[in-house]
Amino acid sequence: MNGNNNVKSLLILGFVFMLVLVGVAYGADVLLNAASSASNTITAYYVPNAQINEANPGGELFWQSIPYSSIPLEPTVPVPDGISGHTTVVYVKAAWTYVDGVPYIFILMKAPVVGQASWLACPERTPSGQIWEPFGRPVPQGWWVVNVSYAQKDQAMASVYTLPNSEQLGYPPGQALTNPITIYVYNQSGRIYGQIVGAIDPEGNPLNNGNPINITSINLNYNGTPVTSLTQFLSMGLNGTTWFQDTYNLFYPEDTAGYVSLFYNSTYYYPDRFAIMWLLGGVPSTWTQVAYTPHMMPGTSGALSAGQAEIWFLNSNPRANNTQDSGYPGPTFFSRTSPPPYVHHPQYNDPLNLGYLPNQGLIADLFVNGSSIYYIGGNYQASFPSIDNPHITPWQVANGMANLSQLWDPSVVATGFQFVNTPTGQYMIAEFARTFSTVGVSGGQGESHYQIQLQPGQTYHVAFAVFQGGAGESVDFKSISFWWNLYIQPANSGSTFLPLFLLGNAFTAPMIAFMLMNNNSLVRFSSKLGPVIRILRQIGNVSHTRS
Repeated sequence: MNGNNNVKSLLILGFVFMLVLVGVAYGADVLLNAASSASNTITAYYVPNAQINEANPGGELFWQSIPYSSIPLEPTVPVPDGISGHTTVVYVKAAWTYVDGVPYIFILMKAPVVGQASWLACPERTPSGQIWEPFGRPVPQGWWVVNVSYAQKDQAMASVYTLPNSEQLGYPPGQALTNPITIYVYNQSGRIYGQIVGAIDPEGNPLNNGNPINITSINLNYNGTPVTSLTQFLSMGLNGTTWFQDTYNLFYPEDTAGYVSLFYNSTYYYPDRFAIMWLLGGVPSTWTQVAYTPHMMPGTSGALSAGQAEIWFLNSNPRANNTQDSGYPGPTFFSRTSPPPYVHHPQYNDPLNLGYLPNQGLIADLFVNGSSIYYIGGNYQASFPSIDNPHITPWQVANGMANLSQLWDPSVVATGFQFVNTPTGQYMIAEFARTFSTVGVSGGQGESHYQIQLQPGQTYHVAFAVFQGGAGESVDFKSISFWWNLYIQPANSGSTFLPLFLLGNAFTAPMIAFMLMNNNSLVRFSSKLGPVIRILRQIGNVSHTRS
């Protein structure tokens, strides 16, 4: 009988020893995984009743209890004498809260200023002084794109006609690179004549020295209706309308691939910028684990190297702050003094009314894929292609004939931006704020399909970029991070029980294992387990008796 008890004791001790070994292995695995995850994970902490102040980004009290994550950055064009890579690290915090039941995310970015703090937005130039993008406004191909045909020896005369889509030059596919022109028709004592204003040559220079060009012939397609005479043009109420001249630009995006720097000096430089890229998909789930920066491809209009993403892109000029930035509001219909026309549709719930706050700035909300960068709601006024309400044409927008409230809101993200002097130097700080969901923001027209949709408890892939405009960085040239995870902490604190248990096990299991490996400790441990062993024996005996 005594021998059986000893066997049972050894079996129970062996079982406990096995559990401890499993605990050691599993606890170590948890610690290693936690350390690995923490090394590239930013947590958006839940902060009840957090309030933002875009006049003082980062100065809000709730940020003081949240630590910065240090994000290493790499140059986008890492070559000798290249201008990329002035910023080696950017500091990032994240938080979220509910406002009237609607969740909002707040992201704070901070980077040291290299060169000089910039509120300027000079046009980018190559080192030789050539304008990086001499002209060209990308618009979707359509009947509104025309050709201005002239003789080089006599630029005062030209014909104007609609170009077939197949002949409209541009980049990326489906987009035409254009220059807006205006066509006027006059009736002077019964004599009808027309003129073109604003036309340019392939170098971007004004035709006819900027003077009006007399029209020799006209052959336009006005939304399916042929217009073949100036009299017809006038009778249809088209006088003074804007059209889009196909520009035959001699500096297409592929021409930029050979450059590694830009022209700049102490009085001519570019905006300081922050960017947050949210991966939307289009790549395998393991893609972000590769040591790889999500860079734009040189020689393109911002095409992403793989996948598709939304970018929250903030310039110090033209739209960093509606009280300080001289270029505000950029190519949008926002205003310093009156409400913009963009409406909040009933389907979209935004009690903070982002985009309309005092002292706030506006991001350029971008969608990017393997073809190009696209402005979301760019109103066809930007230097990159736009995606907007498909039922509104760029011709309607250019001629004031669009219902502007039906255009997509180009900035559902509010920002604050400032330069701060500290004992360790000058920093630029930006704060971003947005609702978790933008579903319904365009009244069902599809804007939210190009934007990240967030939920508590989920992890998202993000990357960060910084442009030191005062040190000559812009367009292709900047500093960018690898992919990071952004985890949104659930509001329910009970969800932290399991991680705490696992971490506790990771620390206690090795201590128990050490005790079991020590002979003296094993004797003491066995005596401590005596009551437990007796109970287990009794359970076993009862079960044996019943059987």
